[in-house]
Amino acid sequence: MPVHLERHGGADRVAGLLSREFAGVLPRAVVRHEVGVAERELSGQVPAGALEELMHRLAAQRLRQRCVGGQA
Repeated sequence: MPVHLERHGGADRVAGLLSREFAGVLPRAVVRHEVGVAERELSGQVPAGALEELMHRLAAQRLRQRCVGGQA
């Protein structure tokens, strides 16, 4: 599912979207942590215009893995 993010939303916007998606499943602090890790890993590695989309995808995948693995 494509995620449409504003150009200057940043990690806070991504964390907000994922916090709503994983509400009641994972704590907000876990979501923010994964978004921060994804941002650090991707910064400078991908075109600036793609950073938010890829940050969202990477963090969301890792959060889904936590849900399956029970690592909250």
